[in-house]
Amino acid sequence: NPQISIEKTSSLDLGVDGVVSVGDVITYTYTVSNTGDVTLYDVSVSEDAGSFTGTGTLPVPVYVSGGSDIDLDADLEDLSVGVGTIVYSATYTITQADIDTGIVTNQATADGTDPLGNVVTDDSDDPTDATDTDNNGDGEPDDATDTDLPQEPMLDVTKVADILDNGDGVIGVGDVITYTITVNNSGNVTLSNVAIVDTFTDANNIPLTLDSGPTYVSSDLGSAEGDLLVGETATYTATYTIIQDDVDAGGVINSVVATADDTDGITISDTSNDGDDTDGNVDDDPTETFTDSDFDLSVIKEVDIAEPIIGDEVTFTITVSNEGFVTATGVVIDEVIPSGYTFVSAITTAGTYSDFDGEWIIGQLNPGQVEILQITVEVLGFGDYLNTASIADFSGGDDQNENNDSDSIGVDPICLTIYNEFSPNGDGINDVFVIDCIETFPSNTLEIYNRWGNIVYEAKGYRNDWRGTSNGRAVLSEGDKLPVGTYYYIIDLGNGSEPRVGWLYLNR
Repeated sequence: NPQISIEKTSSLDLGVDGVVSVGDVITYTYTVSNTGDVTLYDVSVSEDAGSFTGTGTLPVPVYVSGGSDIDLDADLEDLSVGVGTIVYSATYTITQADIDTGIVTNQATADGTDPLGNVVTDDSDDPTDATDTDNNGDGEPDDATDTDLPQEPMLDVTKVADILDNGDGVIGVGDVITYTITVNNSGNVTLSNVAIVDTFTDANNIPLTLDSGPTYVSSDLGSAEGDLLVGETATYTATYTIIQDDVDAGGVINSVVATADDTDGITISDTSNDGDDTDGNVDDDPTETFTDSDFDLSVIKEVDIAEPIIGDEVTFTITVSNEGFVTATGVVIDEVIPSGYTFVSAITTAGTYSDFDGEWIIGQLNPGQVEILQITVEVLGFGDYLNTASIADFSGGDDQNENNDSDSIGVDPICLTIYNEFSPNGDGINDVFVIDCIETFPSNTLEIYNRWGNIVYEAKGYRNDWRGTSNGRAVLSEGDKLPVGTYYYIIDLGNGSEPRVGWLYLNR
């Protein structure tokens, strides 16, 4: 009763990375036993090509140990009954197609010759397989040897942003962001149906829309769009132009989720990393582009006449500027008129001004925008002359320079009072034309005209000494007394201010 039995086991060497990769090796060990009652000669082992699922070269078993040379033919491949075993070995180098399949299955056949020259065979059994299927009906299990190749499908997505400045040297409105998205097959199986979904918002999580893309560019190993070989990287690009709303929000945030199917049809995914591991986040952090979002409002106040005469009108000019990069809303300026003035009028380039509560309500002030308020007042002879304008309210950010949020300016009034009636009759009372404080303007010029426009008196450096006489002009001789009536004066103070013009009445 001649019988032969073979068991076949496999061992997978994963290499130093511990992951099944192309080039890793399966080592097969074949153990042949004589399970009959007669000696077997010229035992041999071969692989069954028909049952081999690998895509590489069919393994070739080679003798390792055991057996004896009973037939004296110079080999050790004879087996006595119940005496030891013969061991063979073979290796197989794994291919990518094998990994994509996830398993390599094969079976070997052991052959021997009994003393009568009959061939005895057996299909190998895998002792680690509990199925114990008897494929050849010899009463022994004949399970093929399955070597599982652990699949680890993985994606690694990176998204980086490059900014093309519009020439102003700041990250802001008009700059173009180019996003480069790379999707790498970092696992060990081929992937298909690769797709990406982009999520794009401003820093306040308000959804945004890209100008273009994401658009597929290429794959570095030549695969078509949607497929990725192991280690292959596909590149996509997208663009976006920064607008003012983005700057107001502080920037934009972008991330990508890539999906793909492995060889079993199971979908995997990965969320993009920003490619910068120095930011403290090395895993799936969004690509953030922060704008230069400095916020600064300023107030400047000017007055057209620094030394007005009491009773004159002066104009205060208040200039409010948005010197930052962020839109300001709800802008309100406090501009309360001090007690040394009486309100006359106001004009503004934007908003409304109320002299009742002193509020200039501007509303929105865009970056770089400048608005002006001009208030005309009459200078009183008493009271507070220091006028202050200040920012009372706004929204949009934290003002980074509070030193320019208010400005003050005042006037130094001059006591120039013109008494426009006098009676030069020699009684010692009101005999001269009096102008209070005229002596503080030594370069003054006084001209007196009659009702016909003829000049009747002129003086340089007037000192309150005119008694109603002509000083030798064309109408009257020098020293002649002017008749009772209404005359007109022009007073030039000689300080660059507008000449004072008015009427006076001369009585005798």
